[in-house]
Amino acid sequence: MEDFRRQGFSGAGGQPCERYIMLASISPPRMMRLKRLLILTLVIGCVALFSGAVAQEGYGSSTTATPTANVTPAAEANVTITSPEEGASVAAGNVTVAVNLTNFTLVEPTGQPNAPGEGHLHYYLDAVVPTNASAPAIPETGGYVISTNTSYTWENVTAGAHNLSVQVVNNDHTPIIPLVFDTVNVTVGGNVTGNATVVNLTAENIAFDTDTITVPAGANVTVNFDNKDDGVPHNLAVYTDSSAAEKIFVGEIITGPATTNYTFTAPSEPGTYFFRCDVHPQQMTGDLIVE
Repeated sequence: MEDFRRQGFSGAGGQPCERYIMLASISPPRMMRLKRLLILTLVIGCVALFSGAVAQEGYGSSTTATPTANVTPAAEANVTITSPEEGASVAAGNVTVAVNLTNFTLVEPTGQPNAPGEGHLHYYLDAVVPTNASAPAIPETGGYVISTNTSYTWENVTAGAHNLSVQVVNNDHTPIIPLVFDTVNVTVGGNVTGNATVVNLTAENIAFDTDTITVPAGANVTVNFDNKDDGVPHNLAVYTDSSAAEKIFVGEIITGPATTNYTFTAPSEPGTYFFRCDVHPQQMTGDLIVE
C-alpha cells in the first residue's frame, strides 16, 4: 500500500484506488494479451471508419443521373394526289396519277413481314378504297394496281366521270392504320387536248440526269423532280429558247434533299424548247422536245 501512496495512486482517505489494485494484480502475460486486444480493436475501428467514408463517397458519385435521349415518335405517313386535281377535265386515253408521299419508304412486296414506315402503294380506278385492316386492300369492283412508284398511268380510260385513288399499304397488302389514302374525281374527255405525260427528273452533283425531255404537243406534263444535292437549291424552268427571255413554266426552287412535282401544259406547237435550273443556268440545261 505504501508504494501506491508514494507514487500518487492512493484513493480518498489515503486508501489505495481499487482499479489500480486490480491492475496490479494482473499478471504480465495477461496484461500483454489485453494490450494486443486493445490494439486490434482500435485497428478494426479505424478500418471500419475508413471503409464507411469511401462507401459514402462512392455512393455520392453514383447519384449523378445520366441524361436519357428523347425519343421522337415517327411521323405519320401521308399521301396526296398532286395530279390531276380534284374536278379536273382530262383527255380520254392515258391518264397519269402523280402523288406526293411523305414519312414512308416504298419497298417491293416480296413476302417480307410488315415493318413500321415501309410498304407500297395501291392505285385504284373507279373503286371504293378498302378499309379492312385484316385483309389485303383489294377492291370488289373497279381497277387496282400495286406500285412502288409515286405515279401510275391508267391506259385507255374512257370518256366520262371517274374517280382516281391511291392508298398506302403494308408489305402484306393490308391497309396501314390509321388509313392513309387520297381520292380525286375527274371528267375524262373534256375540252382538253393532248395526253397526260409523266417525266422523272433528278438533280444530282449540280447536273440533271438527262439533257432531253420529250413530250407530246399540248400534253399535261407532270415532272417528278428529285433534288439529291444536300443543301443545294434547284428547280426546273422551261423557256421558248436558251435566251430564257420568254418563260413557259418556272418551277419552285427546292433545297435538297427533297422532292416535288411540277405540272404544266406543253406547247401546242411541235419543236425544240429549252429547260434549265434557274439557280445553275450554265451547268444544268437541256432540250424540251415537243412532238
